[in-house]
Amino acid sequence: MFRNLKDIHNFLNSRALHSFWVVQKYIEKPLLYFGRKFDIRVWVVVTHKHEVFMYKKAYIRTSSDSYDLNNKNNYVHLTNNCLQQHGQNYGKHEDGNTLPLEILDQYFETAYPEKNVKLETHIIPRIKDLIIDTILCSKAELNPLHRPHIFEFFGYDFMIDEDLRTWLIEVNTNPYLGTPNEYIGNLLPKFVDDMLDITVDHLIPPKTNPRGDRPNDFEIIYCENNSQHSQGPLNVRSPFTQ
Repeated sequence: MFRNLKDIHNFLNSRALHSFWVVQKYIEKPLLYFGRKFDIRVWVVVTHKHEVFMYKKAYIRTSSDSYDLNNKNNYVHLTNNCLQQHGQNYGKHEDGNTLPLEILDQYFETAYPEKNVKLETHIIPRIKDLIIDTILCSKAELNPLHRPHIFEFFGYDFMIDEDLRTWLIEVNTNPYLGTPNEYIGNLLPKFVDDMLDITVDHLIPPKTNPRGDRPNDFEIIYCENNSQHSQGPLNVRSPFTQ
């Protein structure tokens, strides 16, 4: 992380010519969870038909220490588990520095009672729009050979700033599927069953239904031809309608 343009120039000038870099503007004033930075991890599956599924069971990843721009300790600024787990305060506040997304509704009620902020009305719709936008802008590169019956699994990372605006930070291929705590440990098997249900089971039907009566927690948020899609309880949302 760089704090001025001169340092950015010096860094880039020290690298090989014609190399490529992604430059991101830092969000200096993020929404804090009890004084600490956090981000939101959302799992997304995209099929060869450009159907976009978002998993409803998102979660937040917290930093281990209080947020301060003058603190150069990376454990203050970066919330991914692969880094946080090496910090001295890892797990001090939350087991595995991970919490269900729904915990934010409780936090909004405590920290911003006058704003009446809700995940389903203020945060989730923007997350869905950003997911759809990223898939549409890269659609031609996702499956250039037009191979059938394939899918891609992504991990989307979002942040909320102090004005309660939602920002996309990055999209990860091969996202982390470790089990930092009991919550994720219980969630992962259900997630895998739900993902196979929408991608593989219609090709190779399972002998038994591993989900039982539990509904699939994937929600389809975009598909190019709604009439071709039939997934029972899954909801279809057109990006062109409110």
